[in-house]
Amino acid sequence: MEMESRFSKKLLPIMLLVLLMAQAGRAQHVVRYHLYVKDTIVTFAGKEKRAIAVNGQIPMPTLTFTEGDTAEIVVHNLLKENTSLHWHGVQLPNKEDGVPFLTQMPVKPNETHTYRFPVQQNGTYWYHSHSGFQEQIGMYGSLVFLKKPDNPDFRKGIDDLPSVSITLSEWTNIHPHQVQRMLATGNDWSGIKKNTVQSYAEAIKEGHFKTKITNEWKRMEAMDVSDVYYEKFLINGKHESRITEFSGGDKVRLRISNAGGSSYFWVTYAGGKITVVGNDGNDVEPVEVDRFIIGVSETYDIVVSIPEDGNSYELLATPEDRSGSASLFLGQGEKQFALKLPRLRYFEGMKMMNDMMKMNGEMNDMGMNMSL
Repeated sequence: MEMESRFSKKLLPIMLLVLLMAQAGRAQHVVRYHLYVKDTIVTFAGKEKRAIAVNGQIPMPTLTFTEGDTAEIVVHNLLKENTSLHWHGVQLPNKEDGVPFLTQMPVKPNETHTYRFPVQQNGTYWYHSHSGFQEQIGMYGSLVFLKKPDNPDFRKGIDDLPSVSITLSEWTNIHPHQVQRMLATGNDWSGIKKNTVQSYAEAIKEGHFKTKITNEWKRMEAMDVSDVYYEKFLINGKHESRITEFSGGDKVRLRISNAGGSSYFWVTYAGGKITVVGNDGNDVEPVEVDRFIIGVSETYDIVVSIPEDGNSYELLATPEDRSGSASLFLGQGEKQFALKLPRLRYFEGMKMMNDMMKMNGEMNDMGMNMSL
């Protein structure tokens, strides 16, 4: 018994050490960010306009975590109005979802609120305000959940590539409340500014007088694919910018989020094919494309190669209505531009719409492609 007692005394510290190590292994790794939400003034489209910056920048900072982390985001509301943050597409406790008066009370002026949730996913997501029209004036940002290297789904040559977060957005000098009113009244101002309101004179010139007459007879508005006119389109808060940290021969993973209020963007690249490797936070079988379209609130992960000639190659984001574009150049040398997308053939689109709708208002089931 005495030997057993001495043995137990020696074994006890070892057992305690093993227990502490096991507990430490299970301990959560907390990654904390502080976000300071404050009014600012921008001149994205030639006029000084109110916007909202977070930590002094638009878009909001990219928040990066690794699966298994505990995310802790402390929001400091320095505005004179309520705010909130929603984590788009993220699996988390309902109380952390960031919808005011539904899953949380709003963060009041001069108050602080902490969001805390376990990171159970990997992939590219984004986050934005869920209060009023704050998202449309700057409160949007990229959210990255990295995959653990020991994850059995870890893809060498993809998940270990250097990556850059790309946030697409647009800007209008018109207050978002006014944009909403114009949409509710069917105002043609945006169409006139974009030159998408088709006149009879244009219809005759294009040989589509009958198309225009039929369109009017069925009481359909002039053809357009976007109801809002934007003065500027932005990539990471700039109309045009360059990343020079990469050079010829490098492969780069671009984590693209569409934080636009209403724009679908075609993405093209001057340096060759685009390899799509992820969509909305999910891995996909890699596929090479010449271009792809990203919808509002979608995310895509792509891999591009920078040619070895030392030039700088344009990643071009063009809204579906072709009313502008934004550019990001990858590389260090002379700029190489992507091909611009042609103007949409609106009368062809109107003709297809006419064929889809009967005179009594019922719809025929038909496909429509007017991009090329």
